[in-house]
Amino acid sequence: MKLRAKFKKDGDLKYISHLDLMRTIERGMRRAQVKFSLSKGFNPHPLISFGPALSMGATTHGDYFDVVVEGEIDPKKFKDDLNRTLPDGLEIIDCYIVDDKDLLSNRVKEAEYTVDVYLMSHVINFPDEIKRFLSRSEIFIEKESKSGSKVIDLKNYILDLKMLDAKGSKITLYVKLKIYEGSPGPIYVVKALDDFLGHVFNMEKVVVDRRNLILN
Repeated sequence: MKLRAKFKKDGDLKYISHLDLMRTIERGMRRAQVKFSLSKGFNPHPLISFGPALSMGATTHGDYFDVVVEGEIDPKKFKDDLNRTLPDGLEIIDCYIVDDKDLLSNRVKEAEYTVDVYLMSHVINFPDEIKRFLSRSEIFIEKESKSGSKVIDLKNYILDLKMLDAKGSKITLYVKLKIYEGSPGPIYVVKALDDFLGHVFNMEKVVVDRRNLILN
């Protein structure tokens, strides 16, 4: 039986790595006495798969993982039992049954973020500046990858970018991106916008929250 769980991660847990997140959820399931299936082979491991990793320091209110469990279990019971064992800052907010052949990696196509940035200098008519930024036919950036850096067109990944709020020096942006293996995250968008505006953001105070992974 395969379950898909939606979860949020915030508070101090935003500083744990993706690997530590996986280990924390696995330990939580063991404490909750969830009987999950193991892979076959010399080094068996739990059949758990996660959506795209978050950058260190980012929070989420809409990420997912899949787990294959032994026998049958009510999704609500799985959610409630696991939440009793998870640390503060990590919570399962939904859970449902999916087909064994339904792969999370094939479902994740887009992601929505809110990003708080802090201005170091005044920007006249910020929403209009975003429109000018997006009106360009190409937005080339240099992206780091495991095989080194490469130049990509950020315009191919941005689905939406707008200002949600402005309070003092803090600007809250809404960013919607195509997401798949190797695609750029919202920090690349913020950095490109900052370059376009002439370096007006304090890039050391950027706060990212993944509001939702959008599944097809």
